[in-house]
Amino acid sequence: MCVVSMVIDHYRERWEPIQPQPQPYWPWIIVPQPPAIAPEEVAEFRRLLERAREYDKRHAEPDCELEEKKAALKAIAEKLGVDISFVDASST
Repeated sequence: MCVVSMVIDHYRERWEPIQPQPQPYWPWIIVPQPPAIAPEEVAEFRRLLERAREYDKRHAEPDCELEEKKAALKAIAEKLGVDISFVDASST
């Protein structure tokens, strides 16, 4: 079983319902909004993903994650303004 795939699914399901909030003010007034996803949560995701990749590597399933799942999660993160470029990096 691909553990990396499970971690990616978990965060996709966790972040998908979050939607950026519309600005309640006139268009010329820009009110900064805090990110819906805290930096600590992104760091936790990165640590879990690295550990999952190591686990998969030890159990003869390196690079088993599906590109479709990664793309779906990256699209959600982009909408939320979160950088998860580390998803594409593999631990070789």
